[in-house]
Amino acid sequence: MTRFKSQLITFAEGSRELRRRGHRVVESAVDITQTPTVTRIRELARDNGILFEDYDIDAARFREYFALAGYESRYPEYYRANQIEKALEHFVALELLHVTRTDVFIDIASEHSPLAHVCADLTGASTFSQDIIYSDGIVDDHIGGNACAMPVSDGFASKTCLTCSLEHFEGDGDTRLFLELNRVLRPGGAVCVVPFYISPEASIQTDPAISVPVGVVFDSGVPIYCAEGWGNRHGRFYSPGSFVTRIMHPLDDRFRFRFLALTNPTAIHPSIYARFAFVATRLA
Repeated sequence: MTRFKSQLITFAEGSRELRRRGHRVVESAVDITQTPTVTRIRELARDNGILFEDYDIDAARFREYFALAGYESRYPEYYRANQIEKALEHFVALELLHVTRTDVFIDIASEHSPLAHVCADLTGASTFSQDIIYSDGIVDDHIGGNACAMPVSDGFASKTCLTCSLEHFEGDGDTRLFLELNRVLRPGGAVCVVPFYISPEASIQTDPAISVPVGVVFDSGVPIYCAEGWGNRHGRFYSPGSFVTRIMHPLDDRFRFRFLALTNPTAIHPSIYARFAFVATRLA
């Protein structure tokens, strides 16, 4: 691997290095929000046995949720420039999971998200935030360590979610995560992923100024979309076929999948980029 002084490089230097390594580089972000692209994704998904249901976001319910959760008053610094998107992801996850006071809920790869606290306040469920940035083990309502090997007992949780998180699991981490969820979730328990980053073509998005100096290893044979200023090292966009190969087939008959297409996201706000979600329910 090329060594860069002080491990600081420019976007252009990072893009050139990825090309030098033989990757097919596209200098733009992946865009799956355009109507023709969404239509094409649904067609390709159907060809691969993935059937998306239409999911209409109830705008009035979302506004009520946003106010009750107190995003503006209690969490004003949480994604200040993109708070509506993040709140909508949380709302969709909780709506699809039907979280109640009897549930044990984990927000996986939560970073600094308030979702676990919001969920506890609004539903009465027992909730936890999980992330590799937290101290190892369970400390109060935080679960630290690798999400693919959580320090919890079998069947610990009944509901879990990943909001803008699954795409960041590098290498085979996404497959290993779902194998771990098969252990962590009790029978009938479920995980919701929103947004579900699915595209006509399998690809990876990265900010090469971040990823190249630390030696991130990307999936072979897929284009690398270099998004200047994105600030993240890895974001996997599945094709329908790659999702079947990476997630559905390795799980055999351990989960039942429900796929949803958000039909009216821009009715909530023009900036909303979530277009797809899925819920996987653990079978007995």
